[in-house]
Amino acid sequence: MASGPEILPSARRGFDRDATLALLAEQEQRRAALARERDELAQQVEALTSELEGHRSRVTAVAEALVTAQQMAAELRAATASELEAERAKIDEERAQLVEEGASIRADARQEATEIVREARIRAERLAHEVVAALREYQLETDQFLERTRERLDSLVGDLVGRIPAVAPEAPATAEPVAADDEPPAADVVAA
Repeated sequence: MASGPEILPSARRGFDRDATLALLAEQEQRRAALARERDELAQQVEALTSELEGHRSRVTAVAEALVTAQQMAAELRAATASELEAERAKIDEERAQLVEEGASIRADARQEATEIVREARIRAERLAHEVVAALREYQLETDQFLERTRERLDSLVGDLVGRIPAVAPEAPATAEPVAADDEPPAADVVAA
């Protein structure tokens, strides 16, 4: 649409009033439409600006949340690694302590076993000496018993020979002594 004096028809004293008013009315309608369009566009710009600010704040919040999450993840990884290292060190320390305790227990067990073996040898030697002493005592008692028995037998034989009438040949006055280690001959045992 054209504006200015070329579209207005001229009249006697200036411009035609009806055409001027019509043009002014048309311009007013156009201005009002443009104002409305401007207001609508301003509202749209304001709404879009508000929406943009909302998106920006959300982006900022998401970025901050992401940074915070990354920091927390890094801290959590570091804490977990630290805890894991502490647990490994604790386990290694406990393992070393158990190995040391095991070595100590083995050493104590060896020492105790050595002591038990030593005591068993001492007891065995003592028992062997006691058995040998008991056997010697038994042998001595046996020898004394045999000696006394021989003496009684000699005495009994002498008494019996003395009671036999004179027809019997003379018996020897004493019997031959028998050694303690020797067994009497079978004939002597039968004659006694």
